[in-house]
Amino acid sequence: MGLFNSAILDWAIGIVFVYLLLAIICTNINEWIAGIASLRAKTLFKAITQLLDDPKNPTATFLAEFYKHPLIAGMMPPGEPSPKTHPSYLSARTFATVVMDLATNPLKGTITFADLEAGAKKLSEGDVKTALLALLQNADNDLTRAQKNIENWFDDSMERASGWYKRSAQVVTIVVASLLTIGTNADTVRIGHLLWTNSTLRATLVEKAKNRSTTGQEASSRDTTISYHKDDPLHPIYQPKEDELSTLKPLLGWQSTDLSADWKTWASRVLGWFLSITAISLGAPFWFDLLNKVMRLRNTGQKPEKADEQSTRTTRQKPSPAGAGG
Repeated sequence: MGLFNSAILDWAIGIVFVYLLLAIICTNINEWIAGIASLRAKTLFKAITQLLDDPKNPTATFLAEFYKHPLIAGMMPPGEPSPKTHPSYLSARTFATVVMDLATNPLKGTITFADLEAGAKKLSEGDVKTALLALLQNADNDLTRAQKNIENWFDDSMERASGWYKRSAQVVTIVVASLLTIGTNADTVRIGHLLWTNSTLRATLVEKAKNRSTTGQEASSRDTTISYHKDDPLHPIYQPKEDELSTLKPLLGWQSTDLSADWKTWASRVLGWFLSITAISLGAPFWFDLLNKVMRLRNTGQKPEKADEQSTRTTRQKPSPAGAGG
């Protein structure tokens, strides 16, 4: 029974590991598309425009002045700002610094809270002036707190922008996952059957999964220079390795006889595609976390037999010393 359970667990690890690798490939394709289409830059441009543009006051120039500021202009090529030339990232600190500088213009050098408040009151009537004055009211005449309020204003807007981007990216992910699945014939039903009937292939995948889980956890715990969050699919621990990808070759691909299969085979294949597309769309972080949990379950299941049962068997089989009890 223990051997049977071990086979089931190894089979599950193999499936999870295959999903992880396919999700990693999908993520890399997504990032390539996002870079070509400037999706992050377009989203950031839209978010900043909503913050600083005032459609009720066409004469307001705060947004235009924002993009002319040296701290912002230096991030872009010369010319009018556009989604294609816009930077894909802007820190809250830089945003707040530029906004405060524009509000207190033409003052130079160190400013005080009074300078910032007076400058905000002199701005053209509109949404930016209203927002700044509201933020300053909760700053208790503290310039540092005022800057923090402006940074939080920007961060809140970026949370909404992140939602826009994720919705757009999810559509791209489903399309890419579908093309990847069908193009490689990543049929979950077929993959599951191959892993169950081929113990050598299953063992190879389990070993690769073990290495991925171990090295990934070590890199995540010790590397403090990585700027990505551990749940970000761009995190370096989610990058594919050549030896890992090579393990997918026996599981993927089209055969010359696949297209001439009967309707039952095609029905099973479509079901397998649907399962793969759904799984890949969940993302690499999901499957990496699940892989770690399953690996811990597998390791936990192996320890009692080695530590306790083996010790018990050794004690029972150990002969009594000569002359004992005599």
